[in-house]
Amino acid sequence: MHPGALISPADSVTCHIGQLPADVEEVLVTTYASLHSSLAFFKVFRSIGNASCYLAHSAGAPSTVLLFTFSGRRIDVINEMIEIPQAEMARFVTYVFAHFQQVDVISFKAVKTVTRELGFPAQQYRAKGSYVVTLPATPDAYKAGIGKSTRASINQGLNGIRRHYPSFQSRFFVNDDIDEDHIRAIVALSEQKINAGDAVFFYDVARLVRLARLCGFVHVILIDGRICAGSVNYQVGASFFGDAMGYDPHYEKFGLGKLCVFLTICESIVRGGTRFYLGGGVFAFKERLLGVPFYMDEVHLYRSPIKLLRNIDHAIGVMLAAATRSGKQLLHRHKGAAWARLVFKSFYLLQRRK
Repeated sequence: MHPGALISPADSVTCHIGQLPADVEEVLVTTYASLHSSLAFFKVFRSIGNASCYLAHSAGAPSTVLLFTFSGRRIDVINEMIEIPQAEMARFVTYVFAHFQQVDVISFKAVKTVTRELGFPAQQYRAKGSYVVTLPATPDAYKAGIGKSTRASINQGLNGIRRHYPSFQSRFFVNDDIDEDHIRAIVALSEQKINAGDAVFFYDVARLVRLARLCGFVHVILIDGRICAGSVNYQVGASFFGDAMGYDPHYEKFGLGKLCVFLTICESIVRGGTRFYLGGGVFAFKERLLGVPFYMDEVHLYRSPIKLLRNIDHAIGVMLAAATRSGKQLLHRHKGAAWARLVFKSFYLLQRRK
């Protein structure tokens, strides 16, 4: 496709081919306030050099803004972790299939939407999840909303660690003040805990540093000047997103990991946050901190049943990937069971041998 802009009737939809409009960053923040649909995230974790942009308006305001790339007969939407109302999804899919005759498939990695009444063959499977905390106006109001036992545990942990370690400090750094060494120390603590068993996981520190300096803030907890806990977080509009979090197990009895997350959420409220995303994974403490789970789906839409058959290799690959994800989710739900631990251990042993 040649760079340029296609404009639909009545100017309700504009499609920029092979280029992004100058105000796309502001429009993405206004429309979604989602890290995985932000220009900062795309610049660090996605390739958008040849990306195109679909921009729809409703009642004079942007209603849908989707970045996408062409891959043969398929369009891959780059945006993730957003909700697309059924009417807006229908408008986008109809527009794409009407204007790009070579496209057979439209693929989304993680969206919340309804496809059953669109009139196009579709594959839709559970893909990703997270926990979101709806933030009140003040840290005190947030603390008051937490359950009594969790609130008592937080108070006990904070009072205990301050009493035992008078040098305790909780500090926050943003933009150019973010120190790469701080992030490396946090990541090392996080990886130490994750990999303590049979798991194999490592962060891409360079990308974490770059994204944090673009739109993040780093929380460090210091005792005697040494980092004993911390977290890497990001801000998009009034939404805040937790990423890497680690703590020294020496301070486990104070619940330092939970304290680190709690203090981070309180700081997000001070900075004007209305939502805090705690990330994926099934952890009871996220619900105790008022996190509410939500889920996103992988979605693939086909121009017609014939085009689905023409791309049957893609459709089969999607089904196999979905089945693999479903199996992993089942294992995580039963991770305490002996059979699940055996499967995990076998999987990680195979990973280590590669």
